[in-house]
Amino acid sequence: MPLEFTFPFFRWCDRTALGEFVRGGSWQFPMIETFHILSLAVLIGTVVVVVNLRLMGVLMKGWTVSGLMTELRPYLNWSLVVILVSGVLLFLSEAEKAFPNPAFWVKIYLLFAAIIFHYTVVVRMTKHEEVSRATGVVVGVISLILWLGIGWAGRAIAFV
Repeated sequence: MPLEFTFPFFRWCDRTALGEFVRGGSWQFPMIETFHILSLAVLIGTVVVVVNLRLMGVLMKGWTVSGLMTELRPYLNWSLVVILVSGVLLFLSEAEKAFPNPAFWVKIYLLFAAIIFHYTVVVRMTKHEEVSRATGVVVGVISLILWLGIGWAGRAIAFV
């Protein structure tokens, strides 16, 4: 699953001053991971639970999909920024260790797919006042699978 030609990049990342700083102390990694997990909770709460379940017609039926997305967009976007920045910092501290880990690669592929899917399909769907139930269910289920898969794969990194 790893792309062999990328290993020198992973080695370089692992040896950067920032990677060594995060790895080198007793508080850096846990503090960054705390922000990573807290931001993940906000992201899961906004995009995964509220937006996707609303798209599927399960939750908050009194709200329009577009109105709900307008309210939640800042939380979604900022949590994603914090997740990506903290994720890069965590990655830098364990890049060589992550390289052969299949769960890491699954997480990265799902992350790219989820971001692309969200900012193309989901955002387009949420611009409409109402979405057909069938379309909302399909989009919501795909989005749930992608985002929850990222969390599952991220958790699996420690055990693979």
